[in-house]
Amino acid sequence: MRHYEVVIMVHRDHSDQVPGMIDRYRSLITRGNGHVHRVEDWGRRQLAYPVAKIHKAHYVLMNIEVTSETLAELESAFRFNDAVIRNLIVLRQEADTSTSKIYEEELREQEKERERDRRRDEEVRARVARRQELEDDGGREAAAEPEVAKETAEAE
Repeated sequence: MRHYEVVIMVHRDHSDQVPGMIDRYRSLITRGNGHVHRVEDWGRRQLAYPVAKIHKAHYVLMNIEVTSETLAELESAFRFNDAVIRNLIVLRQEADTSTSKIYEEELREQEKERERDRRRDEEVRARVARRQELEDDGGREAAAEPEVAKETAEAE
């Protein structure tokens, strides 16, 4: 069996189907006694140039070890799937199991986004707490005013 690196570009309108596609391709590979060493879902990315008037696509990278028959079956599956815009299969000398730089960048971006969301949530909570305190203080002052008015009326 040989090692291959496979990149597929899926039409952006079919991004929600990518996990199912990955599972189908993974089962096709394992049925052919192959092995999937790495799968990276890079998400939607801008294309370098338009392909069939499409400017964005969902990218998936797989490092696999398969026989030539299974590879032919996989290529056929790519070819007859309308959601797959392009695919690239490169022969490798050995299995690459480390994460790619593109995927690491994607993970960093996701972490930054989670951090921004967390900070935004904290700011919203702080604003709500401040507003609640002001309303509570305003309510106390308003409640205290009639008492002061009663005391001054009684004193007169």
